[in-house]
Amino acid sequence: MQEHIPELIQLVEDHDLRILELPEGLPDEAELPEWFAQIHAWRALGQLKAEEAIPAIIGSLHQVDDEDDDWIGEDAQEVFALIGPVAIRPLTKYLADDTNGVYARVAAATSLRSIGETHPETRDECLSGIVSLLEKYEENDEGLNGFLIYELVKLKAVEHIGVIEKAFVSDHVDVFIMGDFEDVQVELGLIDKRTAPRPRMSLLDRLPHEENVFVPERKAPNIEKKEKNKRMQEKKSRKKNRKRK
Repeated sequence: MQEHIPELIQLVEDHDLRILELPEGLPDEAELPEWFAQIHAWRALGQLKAEEAIPAIIGSLHQVDDEDDDWIGEDAQEVFALIGPVAIRPLTKYLADDTNGVYARVAAATSLRSIGETHPETRDECLSGIVSLLEKYEENDEGLNGFLIYELVKLKAVEHIGVIEKAFVSDHVDVFIMGDFEDVQVELGLIDKRTAPRPRMSLLDRLPHEENVFVPERKAPNIEKKEKNKRMQEKKSRKKNRKRK
């Protein structure tokens, strides 16, 4: 199988396959097998632990933002965890680069967390890349900060509670994603339960299956970003629930 790695990398890089138009005469619901070539290629490269494929796979992350294509955003964490710790540095570099799209960077952060979970000896290195970006919370997109905090909580990063608190106090976190600072403390086991009443919630922005997730009615939201954040958080919740079964 190793001899097929160069061809699989070419498939990952062949983005034109993902955007092929349906030939005339086919119904709108029809699917072309070419559309899935990239997906099968990066999954195969993960299973082959193909380190040489890292640049090509990272190079596909932009599709999450540029085309609202969540396939790579969903798969990246599993693919990079399979490839292993060698992906940490390039992912950290990608995450730190503010010229990359917000949700592509979220996919990079999630991939770092997944590597840290799969390879516990790398946890501190994976945390470092996420925390380094969160320390720039005043410059970051609020949604990005929310997802960075989400990944830190999943890695049980109690040692970084200080920077998490600063981000919340600065009012630069989309609390829809992880809740407010008290919710984070509960998740990390630092307090048993909430001590302050919840802010007023918007039923439109609240996840129906996540009673503790809310958005205080304090700002006029960017509807498009809120919807994207909501969709991504719902997917994370579904994945978490599947793993519990």
